[in-house]
Order: sequence, then C-alpha cells, then structure tokens
Amino acid sequence: MKIRPVSGLALLLMLALAPSIVQSQQVQATPAKPKTMKEMGEDHAMSGWKELDAFHAIMAATWHPAAQSNDLKPVRAKADSLAGAADTWAASKAPAACDTKSIRDAITAVVSQSKDLAKLVSKQAPDADVKAALRDVHMRFEVVEHGCHPNKKG
Repeated sequence: MKIRPVSGLALLLMLALAPSIVQSQQVQATPAKPKTMKEMGEDHAMSGWKELDAFHAIMAATWHPAAQSNDLKPVRAKADSLAGAADTWAASKAPAACDTKSIRDAITAVVSQSKDLAKLVSKQAPDADVKAALRDVHMRFEVVEHGCHPNKKG
C-alpha cells in the first residue's frame, strides 16, 4: 500500500471534521429513547376514549420493546398496571362507534389475558411464555383498536 502525503488543507479539513464524525458515531451507538404515543404517529393516535388510551399507552410501552428488541423488562415491570388498566377500561362506557358485541367480547378477552400475563410475570415465567402471553393481549387489543377506528391503516 502506497502512502501519499496529505496537503495542509486536507489535513485541516480532516481535523475540522473529526469531532463531528466521532459525535455521529456516538449518537448511533446510543440506544434510541422510546417514543411517546404522539411521536409514534397516526398508527398510535389517541382515540378519545380515555380508558382505551390509558391501556394503549401501557400496551405500547410493553409491546414495542418486546416485539422490536426482545426486551421483556418493561412488561415484567408493568404487567400489573396493564391488567389494572384493562379492568378500568372494561368498566368504562364505550363510545357509540366502539359499542358492539365483537368489541365488548374483545375487551373482555383483553382483561382476562392481561390478568393471565400478570400471573405469569408474578411467577417469574420463562421469557418465551411471557412474550407469547403479551402477544396474545396485543392481538386482542388490536381487534378493538381497529374496530373503533375503521379508517385506520394496517
């Protein structure tokens, strides 16, 4: 390999750019901060049904880390809160657009599955069992979410 001499101008340019190159590499190495519901965009828009939105906030905070990076710490920390939010949601009055038998049945399933998930977490169940239970809750939740937002994409 042949080494070429570097001109003074090229050397100055490399020295000037070095801090920004190092900084950009440091930024990339830092894990991304979890997004808020608002930052997640249209897919996570607030519904106006405050109890659904409260459940959704906890669901998002537990589901996305598990699904995207297999991080189960949030669900293990918040499983009881998720089950409590599901109970509160089920006891609330649904907006007319969401008050159908299929949606009420799905909410009942979310409550039951959320309680089962909390029990698994309290028994320190294996990660695979916790993740599967969380996936089940999330899938049932999406039935409600999509049923209450028929124009929603996805």
